[in-house]
Amino acid sequence: MVQKINDFQFGTHYHLEKYRLDNGLQIVFFPDTTVPVFAHHTWFHVGSRNEHEGITGISHFFEHLMFKETTHFQEGQFVRKLEEAGGKINAATYLDWTFYRQSLPKESFDLICELESDRMQHVILNQTQLDSEREVVANERRFRIDNNPTGTMYEELYKHAFSTHSYHWPVIGWMHDIENISLDDCMTFYKQYYAPNNATVVVVGDLDREQTLQTIEKYYGRIPSSTLPSSAIVKEPAQAQEIIIDLELELSSPRVLLGYKVPEATHQDIPKLELLHSLFFNGRSSRLYRRLVNQDQVATSASGWVNHTKDPGLFIMDITMKQGYDCQQAIDIIDQECALLLSNLPSEKELQKCKARLETSFWGQLRTVDDKAQSIGFHETVHGDYRMMFEEVQQLAQISAADLQDACKTYLHPSYRTIIRATPKAAS
Repeated sequence: MVQKINDFQFGTHYHLEKYRLDNGLQIVFFPDTTVPVFAHHTWFHVGSRNEHEGITGISHFFEHLMFKETTHFQEGQFVRKLEEAGGKINAATYLDWTFYRQSLPKESFDLICELESDRMQHVILNQTQLDSEREVVANERRFRIDNNPTGTMYEELYKHAFSTHSYHWPVIGWMHDIENISLDDCMTFYKQYYAPNNATVVVVGDLDREQTLQTIEKYYGRIPSSTLPSSAIVKEPAQAQEIIIDLELELSSPRVLLGYKVPEATHQDIPKLELLHSLFFNGRSSRLYRRLVNQDQVATSASGWVNHTKDPGLFIMDITMKQGYDCQQAIDIIDQECALLLSNLPSEKELQKCKARLETSFWGQLRTVDDKAQSIGFHETVHGDYRMMFEEVQQLAQISAADLQDACKTYLHPSYRTIIRATPKAAS
């Protein structure tokens, strides 16, 4: 049985509906008739946040294994059938989620429901398949982290910024865990988390509502729900002092990462922090980019972003220095610009420019049916409600210059940050 949960209208072009099956599967449907295609995303509420020492990286590992064999389709058939139908497919795992995405011509909706519902319940694995994919994942870790200065720096940032919370380990996992995850570990993980009551299917495109819901119920309705593990996550203690880690890496010039502790995605201050990020990093005229790259000319690049995570995350700043300059010069400029903001309110003109850039970025992320499905799935999974994606852009209008000052004072304090300073390795 399909139960309607809510009906949401935003403007004249966005009419979304949320449903639930008896087994707990959530469905968000957004009819979009602009092109004769659709996007089908399956979002599972599981990521590295749900792991523990000994099986770190299993969420990402199993993302790979989901493309293996099922009781109904041999290995390789899933991808081949979708590609023959003209589909595009991908998948991703992060701290709080894992999702599988496809976009296809509208005639192929039955096909994707058949294939995705099948691998939600009928994946089979053997030791040979597991060991083969283990080497793929191990090589991915070597390429992305062990032999990659960027990956190494970000791993160190999260490892030191989070001492007890599961954001401490990398999404890809520690190498010793990748090497030792067992077949039993994988199948236990699959049976626990890959269940309809732990998933949201997002459908966006040129499809008939009733036929879409009937098809989803036909293929997913008989899948049994699971008993989900306890969602209790060890809370990260408040950070009381600045943490600084120095590294020597294969770099051509110094580079510095700063991660300031910020609240979870649903916190009322996140839109203020996004606007603060826009003030500092969004565009060549933004304050920190202009100061670091153009005015003082100590850096070749300066960027940043705000984590949107289920639990408190980070406001990240990433600065690559020019040769001959050191990381402390960038840190000093960051502190100076924060102090300047605390003593002088941004002008109304600057504030409106930052808001306009954020709003432009928001609508720019909704260009295609695939883009729309991703944003909907992300907000439903991380924020707990897809409607939050539209509330965020509306909240921007209410943020004042004083709110930016308060956000800077509250969160961008040296005591709440972790700094990773990397310098080029000395020639041997």
